[in-house]
Amino acid sequence: MRSKILGMRLPLAIFILAVLAFVIAGSILFHLTLMSNLVDANWLSLRAEFLKLNFPKSWHAEKGYNGTVYVINLFSDDYKTILHFEFYSEAATRSFMESNNLTQVSSIPEFDAEKIYNWTLRQNNNATCHIIEVNSDLSNFIESWANARGYEVHRIFIKIENAYKVNNVPYNTTGLFLSSIVDRKLIKIIFYGEENSWSENQEDFKKILDSTEIFIDKWYT
Repeated sequence: MRSKILGMRLPLAIFILAVLAFVIAGSILFHLTLMSNLVDANWLSLRAEFLKLNFPKSWHAEKGYNGTVYVINLFSDDYKTILHFEFYSEAATRSFMESNNLTQVSSIPEFDAEKIYNWTLRQNNNATCHIIEVNSDLSNFIESWANARGYEVHRIFIKIENAYKVNNVPYNTTGLFLSSIVDRKLIKIIFYGEENSWSENQEDFKKILDSTEIFIDKWYT
């Protein structure tokens, strides 16, 4: 029997976990024990000092903090899609922008998408990346979500063809990259995964994001 990690066949598990490690730049220590409460039979509530969100009970959650950046990762139940949050302190925001030669928050989604694509190319040099339009339903949702909270959100939506292979079968990935600055503090949200899983989990993504509350007055500086 082929070895598995968390119930996944190894090639797919390695791909998803490697993408995760790449996205978080290896600086976060994750804690798998979460303070969460049942919302109903199918959803849990995750609470932190400055944050609250709900997520499906069938999903898998991780969180971590390195002193300046707080990270939450939510994996779909098939581990093929990840919803990744990064919350930066004011000092960490300045450091991130300066160290990556970024002057505009609007450049961050493209910067993150390019990092993911470049990493993918090192795994499969046949991979190709396309910037595509977010469907109108999702686009309208993001705009309404941001407006209701007074956020100016920047985004990019990509599709990577031939991102990886399982048993010599090629798979595509899709990703939505969001960024915003709130009180000089950076928020990054990445919704990324195998394209079919990504599409199937789009409604849950919207429910999770809609449930997310950020308490700015309790956010570390």
